[in-house]
Amino acid sequence: MSSIPIGRSKNARNTRLQNFFLRVFLVCIVLNVLIQVSFHLHLDRYLSLASTSPVSSLTNQREENSAQSNSRKSTSHKSDWSSTSLHLQKQPDLKPYTFRKGLAEKALAEYGRESIFQPLRAYVEKQLNDTVPNTVDTGNLDDKRPKIKVGRPGRWYVPLPLREGRPEDLRMFDYGRKLKSCNDLPAKLPVDRGYGDHATSNVNNRLTYASGQLDMWEEAKEGCPVNADPFLPWVHDLFPDKTGSVVHFIAQNKRRCNSGKQHIKDILALQPQVTIMQPVSVQRIDEGTAQKLAPELWSPDDGSSNSTRYRLAPHEEADADAMFTRFICRFRAMDYSQSPPNLVNVGETLSTYPYNYEFVNYRKELGDLSMLTPKGKDNPMFWLSQLRFDCPVPDNGDLRSTIASGDGVLSDGTPSVYLDVVPIRTAPRYGKEMSYFTPDMAGDRLDQFFDKLEFSGLMKNNLAYTQDPKTIDRAENHPERLMKNGFDPWLFWGNRHVLPRIEASGRYENFPVCRHPGVGYTTSDDESTTKQGDTVSKKHKLTACLWAAASFTTRGNAEAVSNTQSRLIEWIEFHLMVGFDHIYVYDNSGAHTDETDLESTLFPRFLESEVTRIDWPSRVCNNNIPAHENTGERSSQYAAENSCRARYGPYTEWMASFDTDEYLIPMGRYNSMAEVVDDATKDGSQILTFRSTRASPLYSFMEPFHEHEMCGEESDPKCLRVKDDVLFAEAYNCDFDKSPKPEWSERAKKQLYRPEYVATHYVHYATVTKGLLQTKDEATRSGLSWTPAFHESRKVDRITDEINQAVMLHTKTTVPEYTVDWQERCKFGVTNKFGENCRVGFPWPDNDVGLEKKDANGFGYNCFSNQKLNDVWIPKLRDAIGKRNARVASLPSDAFKIVKKVKSSGKFCGFCKYKDASFDCNQRAAYLIKKNKISESKAKDLLLAEGNCIRQ
Repeated sequence: MSSIPIGRSKNARNTRLQNFFLRVFLVCIVLNVLIQVSFHLHLDRYLSLASTSPVSSLTNQREENSAQSNSRKSTSHKSDWSSTSLHLQKQPDLKPYTFRKGLAEKALAEYGRESIFQPLRAYVEKQLNDTVPNTVDTGNLDDKRPKIKVGRPGRWYVPLPLREGRPEDLRMFDYGRKLKSCNDLPAKLPVDRGYGDHATSNVNNRLTYASGQLDMWEEAKEGCPVNADPFLPWVHDLFPDKTGSVVHFIAQNKRRCNSGKQHIKDILALQPQVTIMQPVSVQRIDEGTAQKLAPELWSPDDGSSNSTRYRLAPHEEADADAMFTRFICRFRAMDYSQSPPNLVNVGETLSTYPYNYEFVNYRKELGDLSMLTPKGKDNPMFWLSQLRFDCPVPDNGDLRSTIASGDGVLSDGTPSVYLDVVPIRTAPRYGKEMSYFTPDMAGDRLDQFFDKLEFSGLMKNNLAYTQDPKTIDRAENHPERLMKNGFDPWLFWGNRHVLPRIEASGRYENFPVCRHPGVGYTTSDDESTTKQGDTVSKKHKLTACLWAAASFTTRGNAEAVSNTQSRLIEWIEFHLMVGFDHIYVYDNSGAHTDETDLESTLFPRFLESEVTRIDWPSRVCNNNIPAHENTGERSSQYAAENSCRARYGPYTEWMASFDTDEYLIPMGRYNSMAEVVDDATKDGSQILTFRSTRASPLYSFMEPFHEHEMCGEESDPKCLRVKDDVLFAEAYNCDFDKSPKPEWSERAKKQLYRPEYVATHYVHYATVTKGLLQTKDEATRSGLSWTPAFHESRKVDRITDEINQAVMLHTKTTVPEYTVDWQERCKFGVTNKFGENCRVGFPWPDNDVGLEKKDANGFGYNCFSNQKLNDVWIPKLRDAIGKRNARVASLPSDAFKIVKKVKSSGKFCGFCKYKDASFDCNQRAAYLIKKNKISESKAKDLLLAEGNCIRQ
């Protein structure tokens, strides 16, 4: 029997002891895990029970939201509207989007456009239940003054009742029969019925929807859905930015289309058109929380839903990107990997504004000012005519790059990406007392103003409670309010107002996301942008926007104008000659006729590097004169200017919006308007203002006229007309007021402005500027004073020196009947009745008001001519027109027909050089087709092979 060593026996005992302690340790770990699991289950159960109480819901986020609130006091509002910071939440349930151009074109060839294209639709929701019926006071409708006896809004239900509608409650309208591809944008958007199909005149209209004389459902079907659902924006244009990260929307405020007392019920129904200009704040919540807070809301029977859920929430609890929003933006795109291709959800975002409209309204004047009144006489507030908002594009796979490159638009114009816009519906806010700000904007307490509108106390005595007021507890269970006064979201929204799912919400569905307007341009946002000192290099230095038509009628249908085409040619030639780089023509011909437009007037005469035409057939919604009881609203013109500023403003240093009868003339030592704006930039000017007075035609350029009922007979003509072979700038070089023009002429001023500084321009005025948008916090940090009421300084907005810098000549057409009895009215010493003044120009010799008062025929001198225009610019203009005519004459006889065919198949480049001569690419292609008798595609290949084509 062998013996066991002593050392081994000790080792065995040690091993048994170690195993014992190891087992004890493992048991402790297991017990600890069980205790932790049990604790968290108990905690989750406790929090779940707590969250079933709306008042105490989401309390566990208080500390996080409090920290966010502290940072938001200085960062929540950005007045730098050109560089909005976006905070987008990832949506983990979405498959990364992929796009392959070849696969998409193959699918188009195999399945056809009809299987891929998604038609634009509007889903109309019933009226929001936000006020007690029949409690609105419309004030004194016979008093035209916009701020006197404006009435009182209906009593608000507080908190706002839930929207419990179902998908089957919505009425759907399809616009695919008109808007069939990206080639139809923006002309075929559902703005109105179109030429010849309107249900009523836009002059002296007395028909209303409320009376039943007009059918809002028929209007929604044939034209525009906004009267049927006024929370839908009246969209006139949309386009993505160059980076593919944002889609811009251009809309108008349709409530402004009528202001007459016979339209008051329609005006009240359209209040949401202003509401959607007022931001709201929301918080994203999960499905479980949504069901607990608002179980009444519709849910799909199978429980499936891939959309995000939201609740109206105060700034203190809102998501960082949801502090100032109004629309849910749902993006969908074609998945070409499926057979057939299928539309898939690629992400949701929340809309942003380029600036806060409510803050703009707050700073417009010192007294109280409301974005709307029940009386509806809000038209003088021009800054509320135009609505712009943006939908951030989700950062999902290839989505942004597909939009930025334009590859998502297939060869026939079919888009691959679509966008749904879902309004968040609330009651409107009235007066400055109800402004919804954060402390960085105007301080943590809004100033009190003289209550001229009699809106004081609306948040106390204009309420109808939908629950016991004592249960609306805001103090103990939620973060402290950032603002000490102003709009109270807890009172008006409550703490359980969950938004309905998208499927049960009124909305636009399938806005096509097409190409951005700036291919080949450089902007301040581009990495490739070069800087020289403080100057950012851009595509253009000076451009102009022009809203024009081949024929039209003036306000009140007072005059029918048909000389636009000849005017347009001269106007463009003149302004290209004096230093404008590019002219953007918004062609409104389609609103007046279906027989012609300005395409053949512009091309091939002008190069596409000089002129861009945008088809813009939307009608002016109200063409009454300004003094009419139902004040005019030239919606189409305002939207065109808004679109031009948003589309092309980022690519130019200076911009202007003018009419074809307004000429900017460089004066003094200046030889071009480019030199004028160069010096203005050095001086720190952001806006150049031109005073305007109306010129009259010179007698020496007129001839007798009788072909009007007021103008006599052929043997005895009573009127005069301008001769056909005379330039407009030459014929109307006769201004009744000598430069510098009187102060009163600033009422009809026009402006050159820097788009980087002017956010919105309204025909005559810069209505929203960077100075206006400066917050109190920004001013304080910059060491500047700040007051609630803002006024632009003359250093920023300069009136031009008309003698030494530049002057505007307003050559508005004088129709022959305005010159009736001119031989009597123009005689020296005659005292004419009001409205019967001499409308024919007899210029003072050498512009000197001397002893001589009349000419040899006894006609009194009455106007002043611009000598530099006569001596320098008119000869140059004649020469430029002559050269242009010669170039056009050298083109093939069917050049326009060929160019139009080439252009209709898609612009493939802007301009090129061949043998040192500049050519429009489409004109060069047309020339090659004609000369070589080759196909269009072969001509394009040859043109690109020449190697000098600049893509645009």
